[in-house]
Amino acid sequence: MRLSEERVAVISKIICNNLLDDELIDLEIDEDGFINLVENLLIKDMLVEGEIDEEATAFLLKNNLNLEEGSTAWGVELERKKEELSIARGYVSY
Repeated sequence: MRLSEERVAVISKIICNNLLDDELIDLEIDEDGFINLVENLLIKDMLVEGEIDEEATAFLLKNNLNLEEGSTAWGVELERKKEELSIARGYVSY
């Protein structure tokens, strides 16, 4: 995961507080429950992103496309494969 769980917790709290302060949402659950839901959603999303990254890297290593790991060509092929895997899963990457 790109961020620690502690950072995700802080980011989740900031997001939720901004939404509440700007009165963009009306809660039907308690604020802590809402923060927890947002935190879990962010963690789940980052885990999927990590799985896609691992699968793409494993694919390139397994299929030995004569690419030097870390090269520009490697990076291009890695991003292409990650996009392909993202589309297959219905995941929108940023």
